[in-house]
Amino acid sequence: MGTIALLLSIIFIFLAGLHFYWALFGIKDPSMVLPTKENGDFLFRPGKFGTVIVGLLLSIFALVYLNKALNFNTEMEFRFVSIAIGIVFLLRAIGDFNYLGFFKKNRSTKFAKMDSRYYAPLALLVTLLIFVLELWP
Repeated sequence: MGTIALLLSIIFIFLAGLHFYWALFGIKDPSMVLPTKENGDFLFRPGKFGTVIVGLLLSIFALVYLNKALNFNTEMEFRFVSIAIGIVFLLRAIGDFNYLGFFKKNRSTKFAKMDSRYYAPLALLVTLLIFVLELWP
């Protein structure tokens, strides 16, 4: 199970680094990573501060699983935090039924295509890895 925890921490470190990079240098094509309406309008435009906050949250998630991989602290609270992270990513994979997730209606934008191909499957993979890590006997 340490391997799964290490894999999760690597995934979260990569995603946190990506968000910090975006906060520092910007996003080359925002329509690939931010949900847009059919007319090209963004649903939201997070600023640098919001992007850094997401990067920090992802870094904390990485620390939770790095802790599990190294067996540094085995408090029961970490298990509940881990399951909560899994639920968050499950909700991300399911989506809002309009613009993101597996059950979205809008599938014609650049973001929707990237979401169907990469983002939602990654969220589902993270969810499955977390649930295997925490709920497997």
